[in-house]
Amino acid sequence: MSFVRRQRAQLIDLMREVGPFADTKCEGWQVQDLAAHLWIREHRPSALPGIGFEAFAGRTERIQQESLHSKGFLGLLEELQRPPWYMRPMDRLAGGVEWYIHHEDVRRARGEKVRLTAREVDSLESIALVMAKKAQRESGAQLVVTPRRSKPRTLGTGDRTIFVEGPANELLLHFTGRDSDVTVTGDDVEAYRESLKGL
Repeated sequence: MSFVRRQRAQLIDLMREVGPFADTKCEGWQVQDLAAHLWIREHRPSALPGIGFEAFAGRTERIQQESLHSKGFLGLLEELQRPPWYMRPMDRLAGGVEWYIHHEDVRRARGEKVRLTAREVDSLESIALVMAKKAQRESGAQLVVTPRRSKPRTLGTGDRTIFVEGPANELLLHFTGRDSDVTVTGDDVEAYRESLKGL
C-alpha cells in the first residue's frame, strides 16, 4: 500500500474510533472540523482559497460547516475513503503529506504519534525543506536545517541564524507551525518560534 493510501486509511479509521468531538492539534478544531476540511480539499476545490487567504476564509468556513451538517460526520468519512478521479494525480504528488500531517494532528492530541518506517521518514525530507524555505522568509532569520542522517542545508540570509535539527517528519511538523521533536538553537529562538505560528 502506498504512503498516501496508508495515511488516508489510518486517519479515517482513527477519526471513526475517536469520534467527531475529539480534540486535534489544529487550534479550535475538533475531529469533525478536520474531516470537513479534508472533504473540501477533495470535493470543493473552489473553496480552497480560503485555506490560504484570509479574505476568502469566511466562505470556506461556511462551506465547511454546510458540508458537515448536510453529509454528517460519517458521511464525510465515507466519501473521503475514495478520492475523486481528478484528485488522484495530486494525491500521488502531495496528498500523502497532507494526510500525514493531519494524521499527526489527531494522534498527537491523544499523546500518540504516527508510526513511520525509516524510508517513509526520509521521503518527507524534500517537502520539509520546501516548508523550511517558507519559514525562513517569514522569520527573517538565516536557517541551518539538518535532517537526521543528512547534511546541513543553509537557507537564506539574515541578521541572526537559527539551527534546526531532527528527523524529516518532525521537521515537516515544525515548519508547519506544529509542536515537534526537533532541536532549535541560535539567535533569538523565541522570536523565530513566534514567526512559525502563522504557517
